[in-house]
Amino acid sequence: MSRDDKVAVVETFLSCLASKDLAQLPIEPDLTVESPLVPRVSGASAMKYLKRLADAVRAIHVKQHIVEGDWVATVFDEETAGGSVSVFAKFQVVSSGIRDVTVFYDSRAGAQK
Repeated sequence: MSRDDKVAVVETFLSCLASKDLAQLPIEPDLTVESPLVPRVSGASAMKYLKRLADAVRAIHVKQHIVEGDWVATVFDEETAGGSVSVFAKFQVVSSGIRDVTVFYDSRAGAQK
């Protein structure tokens, strides 16, 4: 996959979260996710986390992608009912889907409003 192909997969993933269209998420069957509030999970637990996340997200505004090998690191702002949260996420993109997502943000951001 080219750099642009990998970025497109990540942007589709983020767009699906923002539009709450989880059926169109470009993910691999063995997807794992991790965030400051969720330990590394996979399978049904990963999808449950993504559903909760999608329910909270109003919009996502991408600022930058950095691509190295199978990894895309993305900086974006996530708009939620509690306000805007700056997020840094790294995505492992294989084939045409995402296998691993690790999200970094200040988990206190939404609580400060």
